[in-house]
Amino acid sequence: MEVTALGAASPLGSEARSDRWPAAAVAGGGLFLLALAAGAVLAPAAPSPLASRLRVHEYFVAHHDAAFNQSLLIHGVAGAALVVLVVALSRMFAGGGARRLVFLVSGLAAAAASFVQLSVVFRIEHHIESGVGVRRTDVLFDALNRAGALKLVLLAVAVAAASSLVPRRLRWIAYVALPVLGLVAVAMVTRLPASHALLFFARA
Repeated sequence: MEVTALGAASPLGSEARSDRWPAAAVAGGGLFLLALAAGAVLAPAAPSPLASRLRVHEYFVAHHDAAFNQSLLIHGVAGAALVVLVVALSRMFAGGGARRLVFLVSGLAAAAASFVQLSVVFRIEHHIESGVGVRRTDVLFDALNRAGALKLVLLAVAVAAASSLVPRRLRWIAYVALPVLGLVAVAMVTRLPASHALLFFARA
C-alpha cells in the first residue's frame, strides 16, 4: 500500500494541533492571574458598591488615571486572557455536547462583560477630566458594579457547566468557586457585607 507524504504527515499535524490547546489554556490562565496581580497594585481600593455619591466621585477625582490603568489590566488584559482560556478548555473537553456549549458561551459572555467594564471605566476617566458632576460619576460606578456582578454570574454558569466535564478529582474547585462567585455577585449590588478583597476579585 502506497503512503503519500500528505498522509504520513497528517497524524503528526493533528497531534501537534491537539497539543496546542493545553499550552494555550496554561498561557491564558497564567496571563489572567498575572493581570489581576499586577492590577491590584496600580490603584487604591475602590469605594464599596453602595458608597455615597460624594465618596465615589472623590475617589475617581483623586485616582482616575490609576483606576483606568488598573482597569486596562484587570478588565482588558484579563478579559482577553479569559477568552483564550475558555476557548482552549472548550477544545480540550472530550464530548460534553450541550454542557460544553454552555461553558463556551457563558465564558465568552463573561469576557464580554469584562470589556464592558473597561469601557465604563474609560467613560469615567473622560467624565472626570471633563469636570462633569457627582451624579454622573455615581451612575457610571453603579453600571461598573452591575457589569461586574453579571460577569460573576456568567462565570458561575461556566464553572457549573465545566464541573461535569472535568475529572472527578477536580470537581471540588467548582464546589468552592460557585458559592464565592454567587456571594460576591450579590454583594456588588446589595448591602450584603463583603470584604474589599472579595469585591476587588469581583471587579477583576
